[in-house]
Amino acid sequence: MKKILLNGLQLGKQNSGVQYYTEYLFNALQQVKSLDFEFNILENDSVKRKDRSSLKRILFEVFLLKFYIKKKHFDLYHSPHYILPNRFKIPAVVTIHDLITLDFPDLCKYQSVFYFNLFLKKTIRNANIIIAVSHTVKKDIIRHFDVDAHKIRVIHLGIDPIFKNTLDFDLAIKYRLPERYILFVGNIEGKKNLTRLLLAFNELINKNKIEHKLVLVGKEGWKNKSVYKTILKYNLKPYILFTGYVPKKDLPVIYSMSDLFVFPSIYEGFGIPPLEAMACGIPVIVSNQGASPEICGDACLLVNPYDTHEMAKSIEMLLNNKELRQNKINLGLERVKQFNWEKTAKETLKVYEEAISI
Repeated sequence: MKKILLNGLQLGKQNSGVQYYTEYLFNALQQVKSLDFEFNILENDSVKRKDRSSLKRILFEVFLLKFYIKKKHFDLYHSPHYILPNRFKIPAVVTIHDLITLDFPDLCKYQSVFYFNLFLKKTIRNANIIIAVSHTVKKDIIRHFDVDAHKIRVIHLGIDPIFKNTLDFDLAIKYRLPERYILFVGNIEGKKNLTRLLLAFNELINKNKIEHKLVLVGKEGWKNKSVYKTILKYNLKPYILFTGYVPKKDLPVIYSMSDLFVFPSIYEGFGIPPLEAMACGIPVIVSNQGASPEICGDACLLVNPYDTHEMAKSIEMLLNNKELRQNKINLGLERVKQFNWEKTAKETLKVYEEAISI
């Protein structure tokens, strides 16, 4: 039986994005019956790492992890977050979620830009197989690196089945949810384009006199000062609710009790929140950039993320046009059926089989 190691050192108490991918993929792999593979996840306790700082984790992954893998006799290593160890010997798979640090470095942490510029090219070259989470990301990888397209496999992510229309008024009171609100879910950071969403919302308040408030769900990210400056400049504080990080189990209610979900990111390599909103029966607006059009199809309204007036018009239209709302809700409920973690795990398992046989 071949021993597979999946790196889970990034997992913590407030998971999002890549961490969700790692957690759900590992859980789904364990549910897949395989006589050929034993699935293991590398967590901080596995290597007695008490210090969880990003820098020390990166140094361990790049320079020391290979010794742990050799000691434990693993047959294949899967990095779910971009980078492989230096001078690696056994078969390896890497998942690339986006190349935003290369295409939009101004939206990223300086440390991340430096890190990926230093190690990503070598990882792309050394990986036996690269998993891209969308065809958009696959094209980006080919555009940036001299890599054979046949080395890349596109495997979409799934969504948790807990996401369905769910009402809970006690939970609404706990989070102080307004009676009517427009919703965003994601880290509060530059690439999410929240400053322009606020400007569009301000236009709706002043010109269209909407009664909704804007609820922003997510933990603090980086390069988000303009978000708070915009709120102060336009006196939007009475209309905005920041919930902070919300546990996954509470999210279905927050989605379900909203009137509309808006996800105006400058770029997403995949983007799970729009699918979660669709699964909860909520109409969705997404950016027409990045992978969002690929993932959401015709189930969402697409907007130019740089055009705040277009964003405001689309929000107003989806709030007021009942026929359009219902059409997008119905299309969304059908669309989400294409994305589940069992499918993701089975396709990933095929990648493991292929990587070991190379």
